[in-house]
Amino acid sequence: MKKITLLLSAIFLLAAVSTVSAQVRRQTETPRRVVLKANVLSPFALTASGFLEYAFAPHMSAQLGAFTTGASYKDVEFSGYGITPEVRYYLSDTKQAPKGVYVAGYGRILNYKLTVDDKEEGKTYEATYKPVGAGVAAGNQWIFNSGISVDIFMGLGVNGGSLKVNSGTEDDFDLGFLNLVGSGVRFRPGLTVGYSF
Repeated sequence: MKKITLLLSAIFLLAAVSTVSAQVRRQTETPRRVVLKANVLSPFALTASGFLEYAFAPHMSAQLGAFTTGASYKDVEFSGYGITPEVRYYLSDTKQAPKGVYVAGYGRILNYKLTVDDKEEGKTYEATYKPVGAGVAAGNQWIFNSGISVDIFMGLGVNGGSLKVNSGTEDDFDLGFLNLVGSGVRFRPGLTVGYSF
């Protein structure tokens, strides 16, 4: 009887130590703080964009986005890139950044090269356009146990800048095009998929 009692006591003690050890491990596990992701809506705008987000506090994160693009509008061909620094505040009391509903403020720095081929005169006109801007956004980011992340957001911002003509005149460039890519009030929708670690 003593052996059975001793064996049951040992099993109970091991189970208790194992449970406490698992709880301590869960409490000391480092939460996923870094998210690497790509905007799956970007190809529809002939753009490739990606983001790196780092949660530096329970409710705060910093994100850096970058994109590259190349397309044409009427007779204007353009190529360029941009960066979007962003600070996010996560609103949940039960989840830590970078999970959950958030609001954000962001900046934008863009750099475009514009080219117009005037086939009638056999000339090529070139210009650069470097708008800067800022805006606000709101969204929700899910991070699953596998580490896969899904982030959906909508932003509203203002960009502005001036066209620098290298050859030709400003009249050679369709300024309506610039309103599409740079100046004025801009919506910023996004749906990213990525991995968190």
